Amino acid sequence: MARTIAEIKDNLTADFMRNADVARIYGFEVGATFSAHFSRVSVESLLFYIVACATWVLENLFDKHREDVENRIEAILPHRPKWYRDKVLAFMKNKTLVPDTDYYNTDGMNDSDIEAARVVKYAAAAEAVDASLLTIKVAGESGGHRAPLDTETEKQLLAYIGEIKDAGVRINLVNKSADIFQCELDIYYDAVLLPEVVETACREAIKNYIENLPFNGEYTNMALVDELQKIEGVRIVEFGSAKNEVSGESTPTVINARCTPTAGYFSAGNIIINMKSYQ
Repeated sequence: MARTIAEIKDNLTADFMRNADVARIYGFEVGATFSAHFSRVSVESLLFYIVACATWVLENLFDKHREDVENRIEAILPHRPKWYRDKVLAFMKNKTLVPDTDYYNTDGMNDSDIEAARVVKYAAAAEAVDASLLTIKVAGESGGHRAPLDTETEKQLLAYIGEIKDAGVRINLVNKSADIFQCELDIYYDAVLLPEVVETACREAIKNYIENLPFNGEYTNMALVDELQKIEGVRIVEFGSAKNEVSGESTPTVINARCTPTAGYFSAGNIIINMKSYQ
């Protein structure tokens, strides 16, 4: 990483001040500070500044060159799940790829236009352990919340993936409404507080934890209990059960310790909290 101009100049002047021959000519002690003997507008200081500027430009050029080389190497490596995730996030609605490439021509588009066209706001890709299948989960946004892409956009995205993917790679695109999280638990609260106040805070904590997990992040019963124990007035959390209802499936499944949402994200559903006074 390139150093700043000040850092480069300090290194140059430090070496200068440690030179015994220079110290004898200028009449200062070896190792003295540069600023103690030379002003900022002295010829020596200006010369060191010019050299530092030139060195800074050179170091930045080397950094840019290294970045370009690393990007080129990354591009020719066999595509990993992360590459597919990044490419799906780069998908642009109602735009066509440059022929025989995997990128768009964005000439004439400003940053706002590009951001508006990139309707896939969340994505995750993972390869199945027991099958040659790459699952890509996606979601857009509606009203500031995660939401599935509409049918037409999903068709465009599938066509886009078909053009950019490696030959022979089988893709399973998951574009679903949020998994519905349900749970039941007992909260033993401090009797000096109103139970409805503590209950409201608990419901908010559950909703915030569930709906703000990283996309395709793992939910755990233990982490949820930890969040509830941070609330003022909560003395004991007795966890009962948790269930996950996947969009399109009629029967919720019991969550045993942990769960990764099928859709990639959760929405809080039926939350049953039994408030019990702790005395």
